[in-house]
Amino acid sequence: MSTEPTDASPPLPREPSAWRPETHFGQKIKGLNGDRKRHLDGDIVRGCIERGTATKVNRDIYHLREEFGGVSYTLVVDAATREVITGYPDAIDADAARESGRWSSQQIADIQHFIATDPR
Repeated sequence: MSTEPTDASPPLPREPSAWRPETHFGQKIKGLNGDRKRHLDGDIVRGCIERGTATKVNRDIYHLREEFGGVSYTLVVDAATREVITGYPDAIDADAARESGRWSSQQIADIQHFIATDPR
């Protein structure tokens, strides 16, 4: 799996310490988003930064996508400001998620709910 941007731009920093969270991002990672639980944690943020497939969305915005125990997450970053804007699960293989042992049944249900109700 490629870890470089798909448009021949300079490589993005792959060291998590090169990035800082945007203001509202901290709320998302702490789970302060009501019934729309993302189950986004530090391991997922680090994994997306270090290994995620990078796709340029516009001039400075990139999506870093990586899979964790049957759940695919997208981290949205701003290369110009070195900010992590947001992160969210965008796909789930429920069988693989159950088999991975990483996710509880409730977490799988939460992630399925998030994906089904996410306007993206």
